[in-house]
Amino acid sequence: MTRYVKIALFFIVLGCAGAAYIIVSADGLSDFNTQMYEVVLDDATGLSTRSKIYLAGVAVGRVRGITLAENEAVLRIAFLKNIQIRENARLSRKSSSILGTSVLSLEPGKEPSPIIPPGGRIESEKDSGDIGAVIGTVQDLGGQISQLLRDFQENQLALLSISLENFNSIAQKVNEQSGAELERVSRILESVAVITGRVERILAQGEETGIGPAADVYATLENIRRITDDIRQGQGNVGQVLYDDQLYSGILSTVEEIDVAVLKLQTALDSINSVAESAETVIEDAGVIVERAVGLGIEVDTSGSYNVLAKEVQAGASLRLTPASDDRWYRIGVSSIPNGIAARTEKETTGSGGSTVEHITETRYSTFAVDAELARRFGYVTIRGGLFENTAGLGLDIQPVRWVSASADLFNFRSGEAPNLRGTITFYPFFDPDSDKPWNWVYLKGGINNSLNDSRDFFLGGGIRFADREIKGLVGLIPALNN
Repeated sequence: MTRYVKIALFFIVLGCAGAAYIIVSADGLSDFNTQMYEVVLDDATGLSTRSKIYLAGVAVGRVRGITLAENEAVLRIAFLKNIQIRENARLSRKSSSILGTSVLSLEPGKEPSPIIPPGGRIESEKDSGDIGAVIGTVQDLGGQISQLLRDFQENQLALLSISLENFNSIAQKVNEQSGAELERVSRILESVAVITGRVERILAQGEETGIGPAADVYATLENIRRITDDIRQGQGNVGQVLYDDQLYSGILSTVEEIDVAVLKLQTALDSINSVAESAETVIEDAGVIVERAVGLGIEVDTSGSYNVLAKEVQAGASLRLTPASDDRWYRIGVSSIPNGIAARTEKETTGSGGSTVEHITETRYSTFAVDAELARRFGYVTIRGGLFENTAGLGLDIQPVRWVSASADLFNFRSGEAPNLRGTITFYPFFDPDSDKPWNWVYLKGGINNSLNDSRDFFLGGGIRFADREIKGLVGLIPALNN
């Protein structure tokens, strides 16, 4: 048995033993301890194939698949085998964060309803309101407040206009009454003149006797004189109307106070409108931020591998972004290259007898390389492209089942040499990046590197990959902050 076969057997036995131990000791959600059901929802917004299902705040299931049938979302759900689901059970969708993600809440049902067998269908309840509905309600409320302010402004201006019209009408009536009083006084004076003429005649007739109505006439004239004196001094209703400056000043002061009140009211209405417009701007900006943050999955990955022939270790770390559609992903990372970048120098010399000798010198040095990949998923096949260890390249992944995938990468195209063709087999025994169990983040890999060249090598290794919600929130806010 060769040394390489012994090393391979050692890693295989170690991997199988580790997988068996973790499977036996794990209490999370996996294909070994769950059973499948179906549920139909009117709206599956915020749900993905990684969404969890909670019973009394404890995760008891996970969404495995989402399909569309007759304008409804059909979900394949895996529940723990120890959960008894009865025919009166109900599932409802609830918002789990301001980022727009959702979870499912289970009401397993009560006796004496019979138990639904695996593969059966569970009834769903009407969806609870999510953050999108809350934002829509706030925007509608802002519009209603703006409309209310506009109506208030129009009504107040109309009321003020009516008040001024009433005040003008009152002033006109006062003026008309003053004119009537003046006309009345004029008629009185005319009558007094007539009476005076008559009195003079009476007095002329009575001067001879000194008796008669003369005394009465003198008394009447005295009364008239007193009345006119009172009017001239501003006493009585007629006198106040004709000669009271305080009444005029009061009316003028009232008009000035009304003008000041109108200006203050207009300023207050302008301030309220400005506040309403600012509130609408804040609501719109919050809607844009939430919309940009919703549905983006962030996974942090770190891995390492051991090159068997070169006896060297290679490590790397990356950030993987997955949109809510789950049909593509983007990866940015950095990795070490123990072998370094090769520099070749060729030299030919002529020896004795005319023979040619070729000298090749090769220098290697350690460095780091950047990876930047774009990937699109088509069922079981994923096509990738971008930078592979600082060079352009292509990649292909085939994953017929959840727990194993095969990959091929072609990169490092150099003149005169074959490119690097790397083949990798990745094993996911119980992989779940959204789990809070560390062993659900582990995966194992192995394969061949530089398979088209003489410097080919075999490698074995593994890594961990988990979802980070805090990084997800920061990545979702970056476009909004740039605006």
